[in-house]
Amino acid sequence: MKKIQEVYQRQAYPVRVLQIGEGNFLRAFVDYGIDLANEKRGFNGSVAVVMPRAKTNTRFAAQDNIYSVCVRGKKAGKTYKENRVISCLDRVVSAYSDYKEFLQLAELPSLEFVISNTTEAGIVYNDDDAYEDKPPQSYPAKLTKFLFTRFEHFSGAKEKGLVMLPVELIDHNGQMLKKCVKAYAKKWMLGDAFAAWLDESCLFVDTLVDRIVTGYPRNDAAKYEQELGYEDALLDQCEPFAFWAIGEPSLEKRFAIATEDFPIVFTKDVDAYKRRKVRILNGAHTSMALGAYLAGLDYVGECMKDADIRRQLEQLVYQEIVPAFHKEDDSLRDFAASVFERFENPFVNHSLLAISLNSIAKWRARVLPSLMDYEQNTKVLPKWLTFSLAALLAFYHTVEKGDGCLIGYRNGKPYEIHDDAEKLDRVASWAALPDEVYVRKFLQADDFWGIDLRTIPGFYDAVLHHYELLQLMGIKSYIKKLGEYMA
Repeated sequence: MKKIQEVYQRQAYPVRVLQIGEGNFLRAFVDYGIDLANEKRGFNGSVAVVMPRAKTNTRFAAQDNIYSVCVRGKKAGKTYKENRVISCLDRVVSAYSDYKEFLQLAELPSLEFVISNTTEAGIVYNDDDAYEDKPPQSYPAKLTKFLFTRFEHFSGAKEKGLVMLPVELIDHNGQMLKKCVKAYAKKWMLGDAFAAWLDESCLFVDTLVDRIVTGYPRNDAAKYEQELGYEDALLDQCEPFAFWAIGEPSLEKRFAIATEDFPIVFTKDVDAYKRRKVRILNGAHTSMALGAYLAGLDYVGECMKDADIRRQLEQLVYQEIVPAFHKEDDSLRDFAASVFERFENPFVNHSLLAISLNSIAKWRARVLPSLMDYEQNTKVLPKWLTFSLAALLAFYHTVEKGDGCLIGYRNGKPYEIHDDAEKLDRVASWAALPDEVYVRKFLQADDFWGIDLRTIPGFYDAVLHHYELLQLMGIKSYIKKLGEYMA
């Protein structure tokens, strides 16, 4: 079988984008979008990729920087398949072994955008980073040195400033990145003129991204390569859904890569889109997963096929989460419908145990805001959102400790409970207490939730009621009964 570079060739465009990170997400999201825009919108731009941690570039060099993205899922209610060859990567260099070439990229006149994904822990200030390091350790320090190189090369020309579009999943990612860069500029005494250039000529933009990327389809790679007709060791798989909120409306014409298959919203209110995603997509996952797992299911796709869990999820989203928004509109219901389609994706096996990781912090961030807003709007407790905490308590209820986890049991078989170690120690100590004390200890732990949950009117009694009944009836039977009651 031929190799991909024997069938396809890279396209020659000016380097307009510097990409910090070579991982699966960026390749199936940003690079996919740019490649599509080159074809559909005449974006006329290629990407220079910098590997911020890896020392060698053998994987990409072996394929002349060409790879495939296989899009698999459901779209408009139908199974969707798309195979796209990504040919817009101009070069791939290591910030370590190709350090000189990395900084030389700062001298490219065509460069306009810097896009990064260095994980949520990547945008941090490290006081140990020095200007003399080749390169510094943290991403913001590398970026500071890169920007200063560009500033000096173009003698501080205002039109040569760059637009930073970080996609790391932290709040106000653009402003956090700028804060770190400014701190390095000050520490390294790079001068007032450079500091002014950062403020006046460069943009650090908050963004939010959303697409499930499952990466290299290890179990199905041979089947995919037979379908494609060539070998591709960089094959990347993702879902059809894609969304990017960019917090600077003025960039819409300049960063013109939005297409029908790759939608982008340029907005001043990125937070509104984050709330939508966190509450509806992530909140639905967290609210449903632990109860569904205890009821005998293992994957999100199975939940969508189970009549009782499916009904729970529909009532949860459409009767509680969406109405909890202070301003409900059709866009919320449209997004909710897309979430259900994504949950039904037959090509993604999303494990409920994977969703269960760090559920205490997830419930606080993803579920509690909807619960509190619903209660404040209606003066009534939402049944499924309240039940979700009772399910969490049931999932965490064990005194048995494992290696860095707690050990729970489902139908006599063990499962691991992973969360913050100190939290797990406390939970295990509470699990030995009577049910009403266990529930009370959990709810009053204001360091878990940010508040004492017993201050929400009627909440303690409601959670205890759910908790006792799901144990008495069996959680699957109780979910069925509660769903019929709410229908």
